[in-house]
Amino acid sequence: MPAESQGEAVHMAATSERWIDGLQFSSLFWPPPQDLEQRKAQLIAYVDYFGQFTSDQFPEDIAELVRHRYPTSEKRLFDDVLAMFVLHHPEHGHAVILPIISCIIDGTMEYERSTPPFASFISLICPSADNEYSEQWALACGEILRILTHYNRPIFKVEHPHGEAESSSGSQASTSNSTDGESSSQSLHHERKPLRPLSPWITDLLLAAPLGIRSDYFRWCGGVMGKYAAGELKPPSVVRLVLGNMGKDGIACIFSHR
Repeated sequence: MPAESQGEAVHMAATSERWIDGLQFSSLFWPPPQDLEQRKAQLIAYVDYFGQFTSDQFPEDIAELVRHRYPTSEKRLFDDVLAMFVLHHPEHGHAVILPIISCIIDGTMEYERSTPPFASFISLICPSADNEYSEQWALACGEILRILTHYNRPIFKVEHPHGEAESSSGSQASTSNSTDGESSSQSLHHERKPLRPLSPWITDLLLAAPLGIRSDYFRWCGGVMGKYAAGELKPPSVVRLVLGNMGKDGIACIFSHR
């Protein structure tokens, strides 16, 4: 092959390779280093690296990484990188959080506060020496809570007598021979239960957040008047309470399934 043709082939191969392809076998998907300074240095390096590729393709690239790497029970550096990226780039919070939300809603991943990547987001929102209160940190915490609330739409499940559930989109057609009594009985046994799958995550974040973040969040909830980005929803029923005295039961009550 002529030298010019070889050069063109190498150039085309280089340009067609995506930035996420080079991460597949990197330390990003290894357990975090035990040494705290080394761990912090790696986190910052990967967050800076991600920040170089925030183009129009960035949401699709992050979504692909999330879909291929979760669910998992193994703690990896990737979990903390996702959370810290939102801290450093809250304007791209949607790109990171929406793929995780999609996995929860479609049932691919189940929320559990102690499993990846949820534990990393809860740790991020806890004030500590590493993320002490700052305007940037507060902005990132608020963005995470607002995105989750935007997409916490009710999902209706049909409850069967033996505790089985099926989607409300299932066929419930009746024949012309069905009686009114049979229809009534069927409706009793097929009650539609609204579930908001993101409520546990929101609740755990609020329990971990300091008073200032809670206050800002509930003020925001009170101002949206039920109009969310994903459609028209009712905001959480918030009674004027002294948030500093609000315990787990109080916050959980606000997001209870109705």
